[in-house]
Amino acid sequence: MEKKKFTVKRALYIFLGLLFVAAVVVGIGYLIKSNSAENEVFLTRKPTIQNLDDKVMATGKIEPREEIEIKPNIAGIIQSINVKEGDKVQAGQLIATIRIVPNITEVNNALMQVNNAQIQVANANVNVQNQRQQYEMQAKLYKQGVISKQEYITAEQQLQTTIQQQKLALQSLNAAQKQLQIVRTGATPELESMATTQVRAKAAGTVLEIPVKVGSQVIEANSFNAGTTICSIADLNSLIFKGDIDEAQAGKLKQGMDMNVIIGALQNKTFPGKLTLIAPKGKEESGTIKFAVEGDVYNKTGEYIRAGFSANGEILLSSQKNALLLDESLIQYEKAAGGQDKAFVEVKQPNGSFKKTYVKLGASDGINVQILSGIGKDAEVKVWNPSDKDKEELKEKKN
Repeated sequence: MEKKKFTVKRALYIFLGLLFVAAVVVGIGYLIKSNSAENEVFLTRKPTIQNLDDKVMATGKIEPREEIEIKPNIAGIIQSINVKEGDKVQAGQLIATIRIVPNITEVNNALMQVNNAQIQVANANVNVQNQRQQYEMQAKLYKQGVISKQEYITAEQQLQTTIQQQKLALQSLNAAQKQLQIVRTGATPELESMATTQVRAKAAGTVLEIPVKVGSQVIEANSFNAGTTICSIADLNSLIFKGDIDEAQAGKLKQGMDMNVIIGALQNKTFPGKLTLIAPKGKEESGTIKFAVEGDVYNKTGEYIRAGFSANGEILLSSQKNALLLDESLIQYEKAAGGQDKAFVEVKQPNGSFKKTYVKLGASDGINVQILSGIGKDAEVKVWNPSDKDKEELKEKKN
């Protein structure tokens, strides 16, 4: 009995001893693993000091500030076009001429007016001839003392009246003949320079587009239709940027903000500008709300900018000079009291370990973020989410 009791006691001691040894092995392994983790190599990045511009981007194109469409004042067929696209024209310069297509009804009416006027002239001529004979007879009788002076004066006045009527009839005939010529050709020789068949520039500028050609039929602008555009003219020295911006950025904009207009067709050349308009109403495009924006473009170097060039408008919201900046991807967040996220970074210590350090953030451009407090320019911040490129750099560093 005593022997059996001794054997159980001994087995218990052996079990406890094995348990202790296992605990020691696990502890040593943990320490080794901890030391290994502490000595694990991480890439680090240091903050930089540079200017930070907070800006938004609008996409759009370059347009003339004012584009004038030249339209005819009479219907007809283009007889000649005196300019070509790209030409610079002055106000009053001849753009095109129009050949009138006579309207049969109007021509017939004009012919009837001419015929009526000719009849009136013939009648007036007869009246003048009869009245002159009457006057000459009355004058002869007056000299002979047969009639009174009053009767002589009356005959003279009647002659002058018929002569005046003859002149009016001739004027009516002349007007009817000119009207006939106008409905047939659109002008008379003495008024050719003012004829509506001559289409002239209303302002100085560059010819942008000529959508018609010789032989094209055109109609005049009136209250029922806009008329045919013969050409469009604009001053390419006065240009604006027109674009769209996302609703999330529209609330940050104010009229008068500085902007840079970047034109890709000119090798991304940048022109200064100023924001002049933010649309009060947005429009939906592909499920998102866009707001139209406009801005002046200052072409101080006299670069030839074509209307319709695609462009991007960089609108500067704010600028931080000599700011302490850090790659925004290195910032980590944790929940703090009140449910707000608290920003922190892991800063390398002299013994190679990393310490969590809370930082206060400022403005961001989407790539870099301003560090207001928490770390200095010499801090080495852990790259906790390395990219493939970072991993390759880390591999080279280990080797």
